[in-house]
Amino acid sequence: MTTFSDRALVGRTALVTGGGTGLGRAIAQQLSAMGAHVVIAARRQEPLDEAAAEIQAATGNPVSVDLVDIKQRDTVEALAGRHNIDLLVNNAGGQFPQKARDFSPNGWRSVIDLNLNGTWSMTQVFGNQMLDTNGGVIVNIVAITGRGIPGMAHSAAARAGVIEMTKTLAFEWGPSVRINCVAPGAFRTEGWEKTYDPEVGNDMSRVPLPYPGTPDDVANAVAFLASPAASYVTGQCLYVDGGHGMQGLMSALPPGGYPERELPPFE
Repeated sequence: MTTFSDRALVGRTALVTGGGTGLGRAIAQQLSAMGAHVVIAARRQEPLDEAAAEIQAATGNPVSVDLVDIKQRDTVEALAGRHNIDLLVNNAGGQFPQKARDFSPNGWRSVIDLNLNGTWSMTQVFGNQMLDTNGGVIVNIVAITGRGIPGMAHSAAARAGVIEMTKTLAFEWGPSVRINCVAPGAFRTEGWEKTYDPEVGNDMSRVPLPYPGTPDDVANAVAFLASPAASYVTGQCLYVDGGHGMQGLMSALPPGGYPERELPPFE
């Protein structure tokens, strides 16, 4: 079932990176349910094949799979040579929690290369394709920024860079290409469980909506920005976080991992 019309994206081709698991898979299924021909791409074939079969069975629409390593520009360019798309969702990314003082140079670079440089490669290569044809829509999946993310200095820097890149390209590429961001809050996906300490994100008592979101919440936000309903929306970052970003505590470190500070009460 989809919140949106099952014909809203008929005739469109959508590419979702990291579309085999977690948020990417939910996004791909939502876009497929809206009638798009969806291409999911990632580094590993097996989860892509499994996701494609499940999405196609659920929506009745064909789903294609392809391989890409967004950190490798040549694989991005090869992917663009195989697919002409109308909609790009830059969902692929990743990070590991660590105190900033402990980052190695390689650890820092690996996250920047993936979350910032990889997103840039996908955006420029497919954005140029859109500019040279019939235009299109790009949605970048980022993170809550603006108040810091203890344990994620590398990813916070990269995601903030993507947001500013998005705003800049909205000027340079409009009106041919609309480009926006979606910033998820706390989502208990398989990737979350594998990455973070079990105590991370447990206390949401100060969050206006004090419970984790679901992948469908992010998928619905992407679907809106991808659809004609958002035809006058560009250069924006839509927070899908239950209000988490307003209260200022978004830590990837477990309790005791950094100095605790008393938060002021809501007024």
